[in-house]
Amino acid sequence: MSDNKDHIKFLTEEKLFIPFPGLRPFSPDESHLFFGREGQSSDIITKLEKHNFVAVVGDSGSGKSSLMYCGLLPMLQGGFINSAGSKWEVITLRPGISPISNLAEAVLKVSGIDINEEENFEINKAINSTILRGSSLGLVDLIRQYRREQDKSYLILIDQFEELFRYRASTEHNSDAINESIAFVDLFLEAINQSEQPIYVALTMRSDFIGECAQFPELTKKINNSHYLIPQLSRGQKQLAIEGPIAVGGGKISKRLTQQLLNDIGDTQDQLPLMQHALMRTWQYWEENREEEESLDIKHYNAVGTIREALSLHANEAYDELNAEQKQICETLFKTITEKKGSDNFGIRRPEKVSYIAAVCGCSVAELIEVVDKFREPGRSLLMPPYNKELDGESVIDISHESLMRIWIRLRNWVEEESEAAQMYLRLSDAAEKYQMGKASLLRPPDLQLALNWQEKYKPTLQWAQRYDPSFERAMVFLKTSKEEYERELLLKEQLQKEN
Repeated sequence: MSDNKDHIKFLTEEKLFIPFPGLRPFSPDESHLFFGREGQSSDIITKLEKHNFVAVVGDSGSGKSSLMYCGLLPMLQGGFINSAGSKWEVITLRPGISPISNLAEAVLKVSGIDINEEENFEINKAINSTILRGSSLGLVDLIRQYRREQDKSYLILIDQFEELFRYRASTEHNSDAINESIAFVDLFLEAINQSEQPIYVALTMRSDFIGECAQFPELTKKINNSHYLIPQLSRGQKQLAIEGPIAVGGGKISKRLTQQLLNDIGDTQDQLPLMQHALMRTWQYWEENREEEESLDIKHYNAVGTIREALSLHANEAYDELNAEQKQICETLFKTITEKKGSDNFGIRRPEKVSYIAAVCGCSVAELIEVVDKFREPGRSLLMPPYNKELDGESVIDISHESLMRIWIRLRNWVEEESEAAQMYLRLSDAAEKYQMGKASLLRPPDLQLALNWQEKYKPTLQWAQRYDPSFERAMVFLKTSKEEYERELLLKEQLQKEN
């Protein structure tokens, strides 16, 4: 018993252990901190065993990814699918902008091949991509090639499946985006329909994207047969999610703080990530300012801004640590990896590679990484990937959760500005196209002045514009010609007035 107390004392005194992940999902090695979802993993396992497939669906912030990493995976490795045993290789990926390429890389990472050398990694990734694109059975062929233990089963875990639909209509990264998405879906459908290799597929998806699946009839059937709608946590389950990790971390929480947290959480959108973030911040403040034997209490919670302001204050803290040049990079960075979409203008993540973001920002990769690191350092986790993963030009940067877009006031304003800038550019690009086709004239005030004001304020670049419409040069020539023609008309008018 004393050894356990000494261990807890070490953890708290060294300030190395925070039992809450903040905005990011729980990772697979944090299952001992995952509370409140007991029993739900069993329901998912049952569906996965029966159909070799399961789609876990829920609102943004409902804890889909955490349930998969800390609920489903430990049960798989515990042998809860009798026919598959307890030896599993888990291939985890997000579709992103190149789903087949991302799948090729994810398979490579669990293949056992030495991928430390960049050249070796790229060669093997290209080979995997070729096999995957070769036929609809490419994933089966690839796993057959790498599978060395006959009693090992494979789970393809596709997190944030909705990314497939976000990029499906996009052409700035890949003109064959639609064909690639179809091929990607066919790959994992064929993998679960065959019986030669023990392959299972689980995916997570935001419920507001479920209608998009109708584009894939066979996938729609699979989802209808085997899906799990993740329920909201009850008040008792939320209490477990609050008190369980604190106990594991060797701390205590006052009853009044638990009740205050439960009341503040309510049933609002983003309740779980906001709760986790507020608890992470409260724990940090308590560790740094607590008196001996003191429990986490209301004063610690209020000091970090409560659930209502903790996230915004935390993000501002990181922003305020930047110099003027870095703040400009930061603004462009967040405008690049977020956007408003759809008729209701809801915010969505738009993960991008470091090299691409740096080009949009007009800075070096090293300068961008320095800014990104401010937002992903230990105890922040506002940007992904986690701080323990070294970044380079190929790393993909993403916000930890969409709630950051809704809660951080500065980012909300940036997203709004970016949306307005994009809309103005698209109107200008459309007018330029019509002018080129002889269906419209050059711009005149007030439209001309609005476009010039937009150009002066946002200073658009080719890299920025290509994410919305590739015809940037045409739009800029059209604007310049419109301005010159209008100025020529004004000058001519002045000369005529002087002559008269």
